[in-house]
Amino acid sequence: MKEIYKISTVVLFILWLLVMWKLPTVLSPKGVAITPEEDASSPSVVASRNGQGGQSAEGISYSDIIERLKSPSPISRYNELITRNIFLRPEKPQVIFTPDSLKLVSVQPVRLPFMYNGFIQIPDGTIIGQISWSGKTYFVKKSGKFKDYKVIGIDKKAMTVENKDGQLLVLDYKKPVKGTELIAKLYNSIDEKTYEVRKEDQISGYKILDIKTDSVILYGQNKQWVINKER
Repeated sequence: MKEIYKISTVVLFILWLLVMWKLPTVLSPKGVAITPEEDASSPSVVASRNGQGGQSAEGISYSDIIERLKSPSPISRYNELITRNIFLRPEKPQVIFTPDSLKLVSVQPVRLPFMYNGFIQIPDGTIIGQISWSGKTYFVKKSGKFKDYKVIGIDKKAMTVENKDGQLLVLDYKKPVKGTELIAKLYNSIDEKTYEVRKEDQISGYKILDIKTDSVILYGQNKQWVINKER
């Protein structure tokens, strides 16, 4: 009986040795293992170290992969993100004004601040006109004056007056008075603003030389621009 136990023990020991001998081979990954000697002296390994060959399955050399891992992108790519304050609203780019971006919207005579608002006819037929001017009232008859205007003629439908420059204006009864000066509306497509200008006014350093019924002339930067009204 003791002999049987001895034999069984020896057999089990031999089996244990076989298992321990085969275990690393079974557990190791499939493929060719590279020994330390091969790792140091293999031509492919040496070439990959020197940047001469040695490619991955995708055709990229191992040296390239290592360089990409060391520095995926230049630091200059991230400088703006590092220095920018994420809590501040980004500033809008500065808009540079140029007359080329202007569009002439309209040209209208300037509306004067007074009106022929009423009249009185006395027994001899003389008509006295009532002029309303910014809350004030003036009563005038032919050859009379109010402010810088002289009455040239008057009837129940209209009043003709002359300004200090000798220009004649017709004041229709109870209608807004339009002067001889023109006022233009210009739209700037860059900043999306509308400018209301008169002669001698300025827009961003550009002077309004003249305003006509269908155009505006500007001057600046040693150059003249003519903005025509689109038809």
